[in-house]
Amino acid sequence: MKKIITAIFAIIICLFTMTGCMEKSLPDLPNDAIEFDMGTFHDSEHDDALFGSIEYSGRVYIPYGTINNRYNQSYIDSCIGYIIQNEHSSSVIDPDNTNRRIYTLSGDSEQNFLMDFDDTIKLMNQPTFFRALDTKGVEIDIPSCIDSLGYEFWEE
Repeated sequence: MKKIITAIFAIIICLFTMTGCMEKSLPDLPNDAIEFDMGTFHDSEHDDALFGSIEYSGRVYIPYGTINNRYNQSYIDSCIGYIIQNEHSSSVIDPDNTNRRIYTLSGDSEQNFLMDFDDTIKLMNQPTFFRALDTKGVEIDIPSCIDSLGYEFWEE
């Protein structure tokens, strides 16, 4: 009987783990959260591509990649703010205007990357990693969790 109870308990733990019920939540939005306005970066060298951009600490960031495996909380350092949403935004409108959040990454002391993540979307949600423009052509450490999306702008 004791083996049966232990087996049932192990199965329940596995189910909770697989469904994400035991995952830690993302870092909270700080009281002094930065309100990021989405800008536009025009890449005139490569087919006049346009990228959404954000500015943080005097640096401009544009999309670089996405997660290369299953999302893991250990990749996140802290929440620094959110992208302002309005009636023209392509994502789901959030009445509090704070669901599309910007995070710094663990192990990225130079803050060459920021993560954009809408933590209200539960199914098939993938973060987008923004890379600082001033790192183009510079050899930097790319966190192991990031896969490049192959934008021509970032090709060396």
